[in-house]
Formats: sequence, structure tokens, C-alpha cells
Amino acid sequence: MINLHKLLIVTLLFVFWQPRSFAQISAVGADYSKPTSFLRGKPDAIHVFFSPLTGHLEAKHHSNENSDFKWEKLDVSTQTFLSVHDENGVIASSFSNLSDGGYRVTVDSAGAGTSIDTFAAWIIIDTFQLIGEIAYSSTCDWLDLEATVRPGANVPYRIYQMESLSGMLYDSIIYNRLTTEWTTSVDIYDGLPNIDDSWKKWNKTTINEPAPLADAIYTVNIKDVFGKTINASTPLIPAISVYPAFTVEAKGEDDNWATTSTYDGDNNSALYYVRFKHDNSRHATNYTWKGFGNIYVEQTRDLLIWSQTTTSANETVYPVVPHRTGNLEGYPTGKYKFQLIVENTLTGCKDSSVLSYINVMNSSFPYKSIPNAFTPNGDGQNDIFKFIKGQEPKSMRTIKIQIFDRAGHRVYSYSGAYEKWQGWNGKLNNNGAECTSGVYSYVVSGTGWDDASYDNKEYRSFLHLFRD
Repeated sequence: MINLHKLLIVTLLFVFWQPRSFAQISAVGADYSKPTSFLRGKPDAIHVFFSPLTGHLEAKHHSNENSDFKWEKLDVSTQTFLSVHDENGVIASSFSNLSDGGYRVTVDSAGAGTSIDTFAAWIIIDTFQLIGEIAYSSTCDWLDLEATVRPGANVPYRIYQMESLSGMLYDSIIYNRLTTEWTTSVDIYDGLPNIDDSWKKWNKTTINEPAPLADAIYTVNIKDVFGKTINASTPLIPAISVYPAFTVEAKGEDDNWATTSTYDGDNNSALYYVRFKHDNSRHATNYTWKGFGNIYVEQTRDLLIWSQTTTSANETVYPVVPHRTGNLEGYPTGKYKFQLIVENTLTGCKDSSVLSYINVMNSSFPYKSIPNAFTPNGDGQNDIFKFIKGQEPKSMRTIKIQIFDRAGHRVYSYSGAYEKWQGWNGKLNNNGAECTSGVYSYVVSGTGWDDASYDNKEYRSFLHLFRD
């Protein structure tokens, strides 16, 4: 068993150490080399030359003795090898200025008679190159870039092998796979977030959605299947596309403007205020705002209720909405959406963006929003009779409040705009003598921005005033 293992090891070593005949032909100066991958016979060598556009092969006998060399080139049409060069009595033979094709050399060791080596190799002259310069076409909607190369993608390189017994040629194909990478000198979307850059692809490249927004130089790097690389750049291409980008700030009647560009799209109480800043737009000279809504009746289409045009890139716009009672700075109940249209009068480019619907809620006057007690003692807590925080009525236009003592004398009243009511401070009409502790009655009514009326008996009740 031990001897059998030793024999197996020796056999394997011999297999791996014995000289390979195809290694006796070489291609000095080749830019890329690999063996063929035929199913039959031993592999030949493939040698690719980039520059100069000719090949070079060298061969020698495995004994390194003076030999005779017979070079032949394959004629694919006749499936025969034709003699192209002979050299006798030398250790090595070189064959230069070779064109594409299959070459075979027969090496006969001088004086040995039967000691003959035969080698085959394939020469591919890689002429991969850019044809002309990068072509480009710039419009308002896209930028087209095109790098034309020859040979193009998936062009076949056909390699043959002669089957020694049958004399038939078998072929194998290497397809020219190209890899392409486009880069730019700057951020072509000028710092705007969340814009896809999947425009980087082979050959003709369309950049849109949006088109570039910054002037840039575009560089292409194209590599073929053998690793030959082409680099080329465009001149500085100016961006002409416009881009509408704006921020939104919003508030209710009693709130301050938001310090961040946020708004609540679904649950807003009238009057609702929105303002826009379009200083994030690109390349525009005119800015047109349009507001659409359905403040009269529910509609299946948008109703234009407001429009304004400006040429100032930094202007803040306060939209004014027409209403049946006149012009209002703010939005009553209903659904609204807003559109910004930007235009460059020099290039004629125009684009628009739409803000999704803002819903200003219908009015509501929950009974639980009215407190049943307050303590106007100056301690800073619960000193004012007003609606419970977080439970206030929504979208109210007007309100009327009357408060009576136990004898039926009116001690406080207010009638007017809902947002201007400041509450009752426990004094006679808010500026007279302090009312005493005790039980008071009140009557509250009002009208919503949707014209709903809140004046029935459920808004009559009692209020406890505590001073101690």
C-alpha cells in the first residue's frame, strides 16, 4: 500500500512538472495573453497587442538546441496552413509584424531527426478606439451624451483549432464585452437631494428627470474585454434646464411661523396660513404660484383660486384666497394644493412642481372644550377662563360668549373673531372689579368657517370661580 502511494505521488509530480509544449512559444510585448479553452486537445495561446498594431511571436525547441523553424498561417477559407516564414539552424526564431490570425510553427531540432515540436498561437490586434469626440445634445428636458467606439460591444473574435485526426476546424468565440463609467467634474444636481444618477450606462447616455442643473465636464472611461481602456472628456457643458424647488412654512391663526419647512397636510384648523420660499429653484427668471381649492362646493376638478408671478428668487409669497365674504389672508375649510411654475425667459425652459393637498378641517365645537372652573388668583395657573388646551374648537370664524352671576346679571361678554378672544380674567367685563367666588352661568355660540352654526342649548352651563 505504501509503495502504491509513492508511485501515485511520483506520477502526479511528473504530470505537473513535465514541460508544457505550448509554453515554448511566446509573445514579447503582448498587452494581454490567455490560453484557449477548446474541448479538444491541448490549449493554444492567445496574444493581444494594443500598440503598435502588429504582433510578435518567438519560438524555440524544448531542448534549447539549434533547430529548424517552419512558420505557417491559417487560411480559414480553405482550412489549411500556408507557409509564411522559414528559419534554420538557430536556437530561437522570431516572427514580427504579424496581423490577426492563427499561427503554427514546427520546430525540428537539428540533427535529431524525429525530435519535432509543433506550437500554435493566436494573434489579435486590438484596434479598440474612440471615433471622433464625445457628442452631446442639450435640451430643457435632457442631456444626451454619446461616445462612439470601434469595434463596438459584443463584436465577436473567432478563434479556431485544427483537430489533428479529422483535420476539421473547431471554433471558439470571444465577445467584446465593454464596461463603461461616466463621471462628472461637479455635482450636476447642484446639491439637491434624492435625485437618481442611474443615467450612467454604456455609449449613449440620457440624463433627465431632471436634466443637469450645474455646468459640468463629463468624462467617460470605456474598457474592452482585453483590458484596453479609452478615456475622453467633453468641454464644459452649460446646464440650461430649470428646476422648481421650494420650501413650505405653515401656521394656524394663533401660531408663529414654523422655523423649519414643514406643514401638516391633513389636520389643520382654519384660518390656516401657508407661505412659500422658492430660493431653491434653479436657473429660473420667472416664478408663478398657483393655488387650487374647492372652497365653494366639493368638486371633482381643481378650481384656480389664486395666482401670483414674481421675478425675485428670494421673495416670500403670502397667498390671498378669494372667499364669498371678500379677500382673506389665509385658508378657510376645504382642500387646497399649490403649484410652482418656473421659467427661464432666455432659454425658454419651463418646469413645474406641485405640493400635495393640504386639508383645512371643517369646524367643530366640542362641549368638553369648555372648562367648568377656573381660579383667577394671580398664581399663573388656570387664571383665565378659556378653552381647554389641546381640546379647542377647530376652524371657527366667530364666537359669542356671555357670562352671568347667580342673580342673572351679565358680568362678561365677547362677540367677534374667534382667534381674537383672549378669555375672561374674572373681572367685570375684564377691566372692572373682581367678581366674587361662586357659581356663574354661561352661554356660548359661534359660527365655523364652513358656516356651521353652534348656538343650541348644549352650550349653556355653569362655571365655578374660585379665588382661595
